[in-house]
Amino acid sequence: MKNLVGIILAAGQGTRMYSGLPKVLHNVAGQPMLDHVLEAVAALEPDRIYVVTGFMAEKVREHVGDRAICVHQKRRLGTAHAVRQVVPHLKEFRGDVLITVGDAPLIRPETLLELVKRRRAHHVAATVLTTELENPTGYGRIVRNRDGTVRKIVEEKDTNVYEAAIREINTGIYVFDCQRLLEALERVRNDNAQREYYLTDTVEILGKLGFEVEAMVAEDPTETLGVNSRADLARAENLLRRRIAMSVMEAGVTVIDPATTYIDKQVRIGKDTIIHPFTMITGKVEIGEECIIGPHVHIADSKVGAGSHLQFCYVQEAEIGSGVSVGPYALVRPGCKIANNTRIGTFVEVTRSKIGEGCDILHLSYIGDARIGNRVSLGTGTVTINFDGNTKHQTIIGDDVFLGSNTRLIAPVEVASGVRFPHNAELTGKVRSHEQQPQARKAKSQTQRKRPKTRPK
Repeated sequence: MKNLVGIILAAGQGTRMYSGLPKVLHNVAGQPMLDHVLEAVAALEPDRIYVVTGFMAEKVREHVGDRAICVHQKRRLGTAHAVRQVVPHLKEFRGDVLITVGDAPLIRPETLLELVKRRRAHHVAATVLTTELENPTGYGRIVRNRDGTVRKIVEEKDTNVYEAAIREINTGIYVFDCQRLLEALERVRNDNAQREYYLTDTVEILGKLGFEVEAMVAEDPTETLGVNSRADLARAENLLRRRIAMSVMEAGVTVIDPATTYIDKQVRIGKDTIIHPFTMITGKVEIGEECIIGPHVHIADSKVGAGSHLQFCYVQEAEIGSGVSVGPYALVRPGCKIANNTRIGTFVEVTRSKIGEGCDILHLSYIGDARIGNRVSLGTGTVTINFDGNTKHQTIIGDDVFLGSNTRLIAPVEVASGVRFPHNAELTGKVRSHEQQPQARKAKSQTQRKRPKTRPK
């Protein structure tokens, strides 16, 4: 949107969070609150976005990166003082200034867009986003004129008995005509209970200068929820995850129990996939169509191909192909690539390994630092012994290999295609045929043959 600048106020410490982390960097639905607000403002495609930093400014600046211009508020003297830090960048700007807070992760781009359009259509000095609450305690109250325009916004500590009874509250989100904003900011004073420079005072100032300010009431009060405590954080998490689950279902995904399903905002899921209860899908995850996920599955920062079935398992930073079965009670760790139609079964752990198509690793196995070909079957108890105490070594297995139960692969080891061992093999070096029986196994067998028989009583 042309002739639009966004300002996000993110300087607060959030003392009620009792945290060493800036309030705006606390996660909601898998990403910091500030990211949700940045994405909502960026969706309007403004000319520039400014983030006003304060507490732990360098950490916030580092997180924002090149997504916005960070402006530091050295002394936190109120919201109007925060906006004044951006004034040097706005003196020649002719257009709208959208101001929002960095701790409102539920705000939608559609609401912000409607707010901007409303101000432009009605040619007022500013439009304020408001909402009505049954219990408005803690919020600034909206005091209207008889014609419905906004006369002033009164912070709760400055209200009288009549103003305190008002249920329409200020959300901290505004759109100003830039030049009217600059004019009002110059007149803001700190003669109030908090001794701060309130941005809300600009509304009354504009009225006294002969300009109109109107309000737009948010249809959903939860959308404007500000996070000031851990309890608020939990509430925002619950509301946003419910919204995400609803959007996923509207896109053709079955979520059997949204109340026990946790899906992050960045997740993408194909249609006709079924998500069972107690499933967590976090980070950047892509799941294909017609999958069955859960119950009790955690997928983090991974890709899952179409038609795969995951149950009672944890998959982290891995790529899983189509038609793959994982679990129950399996762990797929970072760096794994599992090709199509492979089965990873009960109590199997795979890490930093590439597994080909049509493989079976079904019971009680550990596969680490391995490259496994196509159509390989590894029996119960097969393990790669990849660490010698100093270095991790690689296991390479060719196509169409069959290794029976209790096979031990002592890396570095390379097993040629087509090799078969029925059970209890210990393989190392280069194994080119099944005739290369390990010496350790032969010795064990000879010892067993020499064992004296027990005399009958």
